[in-house]
Amino acid sequence: MSDPGIEAEPRGRPAAAGADAAALPAGHTVFEYRIEKMLGGGGFGITYLARDFNLELPVAIKEYFPGDLTARAADLSVQVRTPEAEQQFHWGLERFLDEARALASFRHPNIARVLRYFRENGTAYIVMEYESGDPLKRWLAREPALDQAGLLKVVYPLLDGLEAVHKLDFLHRDIKPDNIYIRADGSPVLLDFGAARRYTGGRDLTNIVSPGFAPFEQYHSKGHQGPWTDIYALGAVMYWMCTGQKPAESASRVQEDSMPRAIDLADTDLFSADLLRAIDWALRPGETRRPQDIAAFRLALENAALPPGRDAPTRTTPLARQQTDQNLAQPAGGADGLRKNVLCTVMSLHLVGYSKHSTAHQATVKEHFNELLTKAIKGVDPALRLVIATGDGAATCFLGDPEEALQSALLLRGLLLQKYGQMLSLRIGMHLGPVRKVVDINRQVNVIGDGINVAQRIADFAQPNQIVVSRAFHDVITSISDNAVGLFSAMGPHLDKHLRSHDIHAVLDPQSRPAPVVPTRSTEFDNTASFAALATLTPERVAEVEAELTKSIGPLAKVLIKKALTRSVSAQGLRELLAVSIPDPTARELFIRPKNHKTQPLGNSGLLADVSQAFQSFTRPHSNVSQPVSSRTGPSSLVTSPYFSAEQLTQLERALSQCIGPLARMILKKEVLRHSALPTLLLALAAEIDRPADREKFLTATRKL
Repeated sequence: MSDPGIEAEPRGRPAAAGADAAALPAGHTVFEYRIEKMLGGGGFGITYLARDFNLELPVAIKEYFPGDLTARAADLSVQVRTPEAEQQFHWGLERFLDEARALASFRHPNIARVLRYFRENGTAYIVMEYESGDPLKRWLAREPALDQAGLLKVVYPLLDGLEAVHKLDFLHRDIKPDNIYIRADGSPVLLDFGAARRYTGGRDLTNIVSPGFAPFEQYHSKGHQGPWTDIYALGAVMYWMCTGQKPAESASRVQEDSMPRAIDLADTDLFSADLLRAIDWALRPGETRRPQDIAAFRLALENAALPPGRDAPTRTTPLARQQTDQNLAQPAGGADGLRKNVLCTVMSLHLVGYSKHSTAHQATVKEHFNELLTKAIKGVDPALRLVIATGDGAATCFLGDPEEALQSALLLRGLLLQKYGQMLSLRIGMHLGPVRKVVDINRQVNVIGDGINVAQRIADFAQPNQIVVSRAFHDVITSISDNAVGLFSAMGPHLDKHLRSHDIHAVLDPQSRPAPVVPTRSTEFDNTASFAALATLTPERVAEVEAELTKSIGPLAKVLIKKALTRSVSAQGLRELLAVSIPDPTARELFIRPKNHKTQPLGNSGLLADVSQAFQSFTRPHSNVSQPVSSRTGPSSLVTSPYFSAEQLTQLERALSQCIGPLARMILKKEVLRHSALPTLLLALAAEIDRPADREKFLTATRKL
């Protein structure tokens, strides 16, 4: 258990007797906090584990209680022992509140976070997030053989946290093993900002000294303190972790530095010479001879070579380290897959209300989340997916079958509702678009591009535990899936915070969505036609289409081709079916009508000649197919087209609705915008019919058109 903000008392060592006797009893309330037990005590304060009985969350409360100056009264208030101690008590109280104000200004996952501070009971209290884990000393004692990778996993997040503190012109000024805590999830947190002060403005800083870990400039108020001061202290902690020895006091090293160097003491099989030299650099007695800022020290550590036979230490941001499950982060495609633009399905997952939880609760939520996500994508080939941790969830990129991505999302939602109900909620957004895999500044595989950006914005439109998809993903799934009928519900256009419009669809729950309409059998048509008999596609034509599609969308082309072949009988029909997967309008148009083919306006010639000839035995061509609609007559229809008469469209809608139900009008409306020849339109509509018998029935019913 942690004591965020005071020197941590190692487990097994009793707290000071005076603090124990003077501590507030369990069950006592201070404001809306109920004391549960004392965590530890020092010369100037007592820290308690308490519970916020409004939010039902555990918190750590630090009470200002200098034992030499104060006593606990009968009403449990804090009283100064003597009038002479009054001034000293109030001076210390203001310093205590200064610590609270300093901590409250920091927002970093590796800095102890202040929730509030207040005056009560004649003293003051700081309320902090409660951390679970161990002091660095206890954690290190359990490490069988700390090596360079293990050391840097602790140091890198602390550097990031210190950098955030320094950017606000503050110094910690008391970094030592007692003030570093290792959480249950393995991430470190820096405690005790009681000595923190601003270092700008030319003011003298009080001399705060932790022997062995404080640089010489902290031994006197006129010392030139700056970021290099905290770097010395952190270097001293690293020296202690590497060598097992506490550094000599800096005051004894000013005239003659006889302290053994880290490079001379540490095991070079575990730590590289470059790393140990960087530690020795940070520990130089003269402040101008050390790294002057965190960036310089971090660069020296990152450039340190590895000991022979050792794996490279993982350099990630603290937040990503807390959130990335090792079973999830699989760099799809390895190094060869980097710096390539590919089209993939991105599933963006946002944990609802994640930022409102305490750090301890966030770790629990993320553990449950990672467990569910691991199960949901377990069946996906690791080479075809990449999981990137985000601030409040994760983004998963699927480079394979889009249907596989949708099934993963449905499985995740099902597992979530089944196991956690409303206790854990997700917003799920899906988009099919271009992304680029890169190695970021933290040496981690990352993903950038419009594909992941749009998916994250789509997720913002979702309700808790709802899956929302973009139009691009919807159009591809409805083109290639056998089970897409009735799966989506249109939500219309939505504007994101950048005023970009997104036409989105909600994915219905498979258990609650209505069953597809089963048409009653009609005996009106006796003749049938085999859909397969119309096919004129050859392997050469398929390979040609696949090669062109691969240039636009990458390896996903093979999957889409395989799906579309069951719905296409001609090369042109295949192109038109697959064109929706190409995000770039120019490339899409070129794919539909390639320049290397002699194409005419899509009538019964050119690329469609093979289809039209095969279709002659089943249909009677209309004499006015290419005439504009204004020259035709017939009943009006809600679906219009410049290439087909209202009567033709009405009959097509009627015939299609007998096979697939009320979705017929929507599908017809979509397809007439993509076709100008009746044969290809009929084949595209037939491809929307799942059952072969119904498909043949539709083709027979439309013969007279």
